[in-house]
Amino acid sequence: MPRLFDLLPDDTRKELIAEARSNLRPKGAKGSHPQTQKHRKENPLPVPDFVALDIETTGLDFKNDRIIEIGCVKFIDSKPTQEYTTFVNAGIAIPAYITDLTGISDSDIKTAPSFPEIADQLLEFIGNLPLCGHQIEFDATFISEELKRISRPPLSVQLLDTALLSRILLQPLGRFSLKAVSEFLNVKLENAHRALHDARASGEVAVSLVPRITSLPLNIRQTMAACAPGSFFKGLLIKSLGSCKPLVKIENNRLLISLPKISSPETFTSIEREKIGQIFSNDGALQKVFDSFTPRPSQKDMALQVTDSLNTQSFLIAEAGTGTGKSLAYLIPSAIWALANKCRVIVCTRTRNLQDQLFKKDLPLIKEITGEKLKYSVLKGRNNYICLNRWKRLLTGEAGNLSPRERFAILPLILWVENTESGDIEEQNQFNPKWFNKIWNLISAESHECSGRHCEYFQSCFFQQARQKAMGSHIVVINHALFFSDICSENSFLGKNGSIIFDEAHHLESCGHRHLRVELDTNRLGLFTDMVNNLVLKIGDLKNEKVIYENGKELRTQLKHFRKRSQGLLTELEGWVYSQQQNIIRDYQVSYAEDAFERLLEPFVFETTLNELIDKLYSLKQALVSHPDPQLFEELESDVQACSERASQLKADFSYLISARTEDHVFWVEGNKEKGWIKLCGVPLDIGGMLSEVWNSCNGALIFTSATLSISKSVAYFKSSAGLSPHDQRTAVGLFKSPFDPNQAIMGAIKNSPEPDSPQFCDFIVNTIVSLHTEFQKNILVLFTANSMLNSVYEQLRAQKQIESGKLLAQGISGTRQNILEQFKQNQRRILLGTDSFWEGIDVPGEACEIVIIARLPFPVPTHPLTQAIARRMEKINGESFFSYSVPEAVIKFRQGAGRLIRTVNDRGALIVLDNRILTKGYGKQFIRSLDGEFRSFDDITQMISQVKSFFDTDPSDFHSEPSYVPLEDA
Repeated sequence: MPRLFDLLPDDTRKELIAEARSNLRPKGAKGSHPQTQKHRKENPLPVPDFVALDIETTGLDFKNDRIIEIGCVKFIDSKPTQEYTTFVNAGIAIPAYITDLTGISDSDIKTAPSFPEIADQLLEFIGNLPLCGHQIEFDATFISEELKRISRPPLSVQLLDTALLSRILLQPLGRFSLKAVSEFLNVKLENAHRALHDARASGEVAVSLVPRITSLPLNIRQTMAACAPGSFFKGLLIKSLGSCKPLVKIENNRLLISLPKISSPETFTSIEREKIGQIFSNDGALQKVFDSFTPRPSQKDMALQVTDSLNTQSFLIAEAGTGTGKSLAYLIPSAIWALANKCRVIVCTRTRNLQDQLFKKDLPLIKEITGEKLKYSVLKGRNNYICLNRWKRLLTGEAGNLSPRERFAILPLILWVENTESGDIEEQNQFNPKWFNKIWNLISAESHECSGRHCEYFQSCFFQQARQKAMGSHIVVINHALFFSDICSENSFLGKNGSIIFDEAHHLESCGHRHLRVELDTNRLGLFTDMVNNLVLKIGDLKNEKVIYENGKELRTQLKHFRKRSQGLLTELEGWVYSQQQNIIRDYQVSYAEDAFERLLEPFVFETTLNELIDKLYSLKQALVSHPDPQLFEELESDVQACSERASQLKADFSYLISARTEDHVFWVEGNKEKGWIKLCGVPLDIGGMLSEVWNSCNGALIFTSATLSISKSVAYFKSSAGLSPHDQRTAVGLFKSPFDPNQAIMGAIKNSPEPDSPQFCDFIVNTIVSLHTEFQKNILVLFTANSMLNSVYEQLRAQKQIESGKLLAQGISGTRQNILEQFKQNQRRILLGTDSFWEGIDVPGEACEIVIIARLPFPVPTHPLTQAIARRMEKINGESFFSYSVPEAVIKFRQGAGRLIRTVNDRGALIVLDNRILTKGYGKQFIRSLDGEFRSFDDITQMISQVKSFFDTDPSDFHSEPSYVPLEDA
């Protein structure tokens, strides 16, 4: 089948496999599963006979795409005994990316039989044996749809999914594509993404994994057997239990660790600048623990300014160019200062990548310098941690019914929850909380349903454990999302802190707009109604408690009304949107102001119905409290309270959104006509003003750092957006240059290129890419500002004969961001087309990325309501918005994109800008001044190629030096 997400480069796979094997094999237990030591005496589970099956298709949509190849292998007594394979004439063209992936072209299937012609042969081969495959439900669904088209009944055989087996039995592996699993198990897979080869490999994987089921702890198998939907896998689990019965059994062996709390003192002790400077010098402490460390003046200067800021409790804006090593520059003085003052320093980042970098790489290094007394931890928002109480209720059915797909999805979590130390859902790869948002909302550590110390799992609570560690740590790493959540919370964790350091600080304002946004959509309403419905179902079992039962019946009736009114509200809002914009095709964002919905009926009816639902919940709570023995219903009362709090929050948010009266806030409706979803959104505009008030109450240092904070060497724009303008007297600025030589890169734009809005611009981009690809044997990263242009360029490049098959990668087409990035790093002459997430946060040093093309200057999307509202606000303040908002935002993002090119002191490369406005418009000078080094003007593509060739042909020895440490967060 065409799984687009499992292409890993050879080198990466080898490293991954080696690491996973070492994790899966405990010392002294060669080749064993981590759990086998406790269950050595259990006999391996016999492997049943089955048919391994795989298909290749024209796409992922079983309604519109078609099968192009089928491969089957019959396994009897664990051995492959018989094979069946055929191309299938799909009757439709095979997309180019499928040909790239599988090697199957239209000519291969042109004379092949159609599915109706091979249906009987396929069904006869399968017979009554179970079907086995990697994500076999995909294959079975496609075949059933093909059978349905010829008026035949769907497949009725049982299914065994080797992807599910892998996610359960090989959890430390981390990646569960057929290729990764096959390599780990030493299963031969010669030609991935061809049906027969994939089928044979998946069969061998099943033969290897099925016997390992008995290696799982008994309580895990019992719980899985109780929770799994009726399936072949459930039968195998039950068989492995022997005389034991399926039963939900959660072992609770963890105890909450209580650490001494660290708080901010009344006065601070200064640390010595000389001591900090010495650490970053030749023969200093840093060089002693880090062999490849090379002293850099900019890093040392930054560390000294951070020291000054900590000592004086002042603010510092520290722009650190790529390669400075800013994380060590702020972490080392912070750690020493926190130890000296017995206080806590918060380090706030935007991305998980940087959090991992700091926690797993930099802080352990710093602990070697400062000593064992240094305590550090990572703290995330409640929603990142699993709640053991809610988890148990989900497994026992108290949280409502789950679909078979959802029940399969939670099976790998059963083992993970048993073994995890942190309970942080981001540490595992077996369950995707975004794909299964409903489930994660039922089991995450949601505050509305937290009973605190009254919870039976309080002593094992992952969130409380993380919080306790944070309260006892000198360095606590959090993210921007938690920071904004915390400043809005009545019970702030941050409290009175020694100091806060914001890394990736150029995103502070945009993160505020994202995380302070209030939203109301189908998903939120659905989760709320599911929550209340689960409460109604519980009360339905209390027929002997007449008062409570009658209140439950009334609540059920009111919930029906609420569901109806919710749908009515969204439908009427959708109609309003189409009345405002008649030409909507797919995605839309429509702003609205106060009284925009005054003629609509449903908002008023919805609010009335919600109020009545709140009243019913209150009546139910009173019935529980007034019961002669209220302790019998403590848990039920807690559920009612959680529903009431959620309902009250929903009411407040709805009132805020529908009235749109809040000054200096922007409101809009967004959605997708094609997919049929709609969402109300509202957010404050002046994030800087909010932050300024927070800074007023800060009694420690505030340090803001990033590689891109200045515009033409000025940080005025960042000061304004981060709320620092009123704090000028307390704020110092440090611009720390990158240690890289500007001559490591050739940079320029083509003056005579078409205007970026002209019809010829897309062709020009294609011609430039083809010319560079043809002339140089180098990887090319092309950065776009819009998916539509990326897709157009991709389609044109696909038709170019000069670009070999498999050399073109495109975001959203060729796989996940991480997978295509890994392919780009490990191969030569690749072209990678990327949009927003490739402009920053990726580290591709050396020959893996020697040419970066910026297609258009990255101005903010002018049609988005938030962009328009910020622009109007800037016009009120400054008299215009282009130079005070649009240009600064674009320059910062432009600098981030340009920063993808030179990542180490040994790198050389070419930065080519195709938007000629950088040369022809006055504001273009701001973009040019933001770069270090000469920026050239090329007359045309030919001249550009000539000068780039001359650059690469020169002796690079002038730019080579010893490798230096380049932290990931210097992105």
